[in-house]
Amino acid sequence: MNIVVFGATGGTGRHFLELAAEAGHSTVAFARDPLALADARPSTIRQGDVLDPDAVARAVEGADAVVSALGIGYSRAATTVYSAGTDHILKAMRATGVSRVLCVSTTSMSPVPWRAAPFQRALTSWVLHPMLRRPYADMARMERFLLEDTELDWTLVRAARLTGGRARGRYRTAVGRRLPGAWSISRADLAHYLLAALQEPAARREVVEIAY
Repeated sequence: MNIVVFGATGGTGRHFLELAAEAGHSTVAFARDPLALADARPSTIRQGDVLDPDAVARAVEGADAVVSALGIGYSRAATTVYSAGTDHILKAMRATGVSRVLCVSTTSMSPVPWRAAPFQRALTSWVLHPMLRRPYADMARMERFLLEDTELDWTLVRAARLTGGRARGRYRTAVGRRLPGAWSISRADLAHYLLAALQEPAARREVVEIAY
């Protein structure tokens, strides 16, 4: 399988490139700075900015699948990387006939049920969303682009708080529902799930939550 990876220079993207190479897949790493991938293992590096639709289209052409792990770290600044970047990816996929896409979001975008622990409700509603309201607003737009798409074979992966921990190879997922007690997941294990989910029929056109 030939997989294009957006957000390839981030922690999740790097782990994904390594796992995909070990599994025998071909990968195209899309990055603004190719030197940032000097120690990674992509088959090909395509230089470009996800906010440039022409560069995105050139990277997507000929792919079998796309993985988007776009992110801005812990910045609180306003951004369009999530929404505009994803919009460009989806449009490029439709134009080039690529259908399979996995897109990483956060469990903080899921509504917190009243039966959830009070600390979890308070953390999400009173701390995270006010503090990160601008990037979260753009992430919400990104999710709408994906969830409203009627052509592509998408999976929206909402991950718990990402850590730099080692891969455990064991984690929980919930398809089409809230995952209780979703506190954290390592980038290594998130990447492991992304690779597996590419060919998982149950994950297609579904929202999947993942955590330990």
